[in-house]
Amino acid sequence: MRLTDQIWLVGSGAGGFSMTQARDCHVYLVVDGGDAVLIDAGAGVDVDPILRQIDRCGVPRSPVGRIVLTHAHADHSGGAAALSKALNARVMASPEVASYLRDGDERAASFDRMKGPGGYPDEYSFRACSVDAELTDGQRLTVGALELEVLSTPGHSSGHLSYALHRPGGVDLFSGDAAFANGRVLLQDIWDCSIADSTRTVRRLAELKPDGLFPGHGTVAITLGRHHLYSAMEEISAGLPPRQLTF
Repeated sequence: MRLTDQIWLVGSGAGGFSMTQARDCHVYLVVDGGDAVLIDAGAGVDVDPILRQIDRCGVPRSPVGRIVLTHAHADHSGGAAALSKALNARVMASPEVASYLRDGDERAASFDRMKGPGGYPDEYSFRACSVDAELTDGQRLTVGALELEVLSTPGHSSGHLSYALHRPGGVDLFSGDAAFANGRVLLQDIWDCSIADSTRTVRRLAELKPDGLFPGHGTVAITLGRHHLYSAMEEISAGLPPRQLTF
């Protein structure tokens, strides 16, 4: 599904557009010229639908040389190992997330709280994955003539990153699970979720004044994405946490 000149949606599960496996987050493909990057990797229950969506974009698989992850939760990182192998792509994440993935640490990635009744099926396992590069706040990755800026955005989970795509005429934001359309956030009963960090993250993202807002689930905003973040800021300014995302 083409969203903009540079951005395609190639994965989306039951919390979005039901394009690929139900547990997948939104998986975005950023393309410019002969270079392409995947943002997040889905759950990894079945990555073939994501690969087929890439093929339908008309983008050759060979330029997709990097997979950049927002955070370690299984719906975002579980597909990294399989997609990396299928695409011969490097996996990149924050130092914290890189550590969790390399060790296959279910507790650190909060997978121990998400499996079982109402969560992941018993046969699903959190897969260890090699990480080729660690990303730090303020770092910029080139994608063709574009730049993808790394943003440290904790709150939903530790080591969470968002990515700002700097393109001619504007900025688009890939916010992972840090912020969603309609001023929503996602706070969960897990060890590394912090309301205080989440509100600071929303404030930082709102200050970017992004055009597009492309979160990990739910609705996307092609233009005026900043107004969705401003809606969350209204709650924060009133001394409240932003409203919760519901599926």
